[in-house]
Amino acid sequence: MRKLLFTGTFILALALPAIAQDAQVGKEYDIVIASEDSNQYTGAFGQAKVGSVVFDVPNAKKDEKYHVKVTDIKKNQYTGDTQASCSFQLTGGNKTGMCIAAP
Repeated sequence: MRKLLFTGTFILALALPAIAQDAQVGKEYDIVIASEDSNQYTGAFGQAKVGSVVFDVPNAKKDEKYHVKVTDIKKNQYTGDTQASCSFQLTGGNKTGMCIAAP
């Protein structure tokens, strides 16, 4: 019984960091744009992730760094991704704005 309890606790301890790393509303994060994309509805944007939460920053370029504050998190009905609404500021620059929110 003790071995089972120890094994269960160990597995839970390994899983918690993966669960805990998703972005949360009201928190601030530093992100790095991992990819660039564009579509007819939103135009050009850069994309980054915190855990499984996607951030779409308008006109962002790959490898740019941003400081973001999460204002809302919703599921994108078209992509199925969990997407954050946020305010952003380019790290070391004066570019600021709002992330592209999930439709």
